[in-house]
Amino acid sequence: MCRAVTFVVLLVLAVAGCGGVGATDDLYGEELVEQVCARCHGGNLEGGIGPALGPGSNAAINLTDEQIAGVIRVGPGAMPSFRGLSDDQVASVIAFLRSVQAEG
Repeated sequence: MCRAVTFVVLLVLAVAGCGGVGATDDLYGEELVEQVCARCHGGNLEGGIGPALGPGSNAAINLTDEQIAGVIRVGPGAMPSFRGLSDDQVASVIAFLRSVQAEG
């Protein structure tokens, strides 16, 4: 029982550490990914708490831009929601991820 409680507490803290947009009003594309997404998806988007999104990951290859925007905004599963990002910021993240994944 104690291990289960410890695990849940650690999981909640980890997910909470991934959330929060903070002062990102002037960030777009790569800079926004580095400040917000890399916390969970890794510094090089190699994966971590969240799945890999970097070169060769094909994480979003079968998703439309609208579907990816929905994932960013809703934050399914353990991923936090990023409703505070503007439409332009979300579009810039999607464009950056598409370009990075095309490198692989």
